[in-house]
Amino acid sequence: MKKVMNLLAVVMAVVAMASCAEKKSLEVLGGEWNVVSVGELVVPDSVGAFIGFNLAEKMVYGSTGCNRFAGELPATVSPETPMFSALGSTRMMCIDMTVEDALLPALGEVVDFKVDGDTLCLLNAAGQTVVSLQKQ
Repeated sequence: MKKVMNLLAVVMAVVAMASCAEKKSLEVLGGEWNVVSVGELVVPDSVGAFIGFNLAEKMVYGSTGCNRFAGELPATVSPETPMFSALGSTRMMCIDMTVEDALLPALGEVVDFKVDGDTLCLLNAAGQTVVSLQKQ
């Protein structure tokens, strides 16, 4: 029984340390980022798609180049929780919905990110970049 309790304590400690280590602060995301690509789709600057992070209000907002969207940001990011789980958007019909049709579903897959200079990569659960952005 003592061995089982010791093993359980070790497992719980490892899980706690791993989950704490995987969480990331969103502070590096502050400001607005232009959408450069969604998967293999390259997004021209002329589309005007962007994502903004208002850290003071814990909000994310942006434009698909057609419709605007907004939602709440989590305090931290972890692989178990989608970053953009509850986005609301306007629902206008536009001539070209290509970027919007790719961007909104891709944001639903995002569970992590990495920042390299002025480039932000939004990652899915497999660690693949689903959206690439450039700091404005």
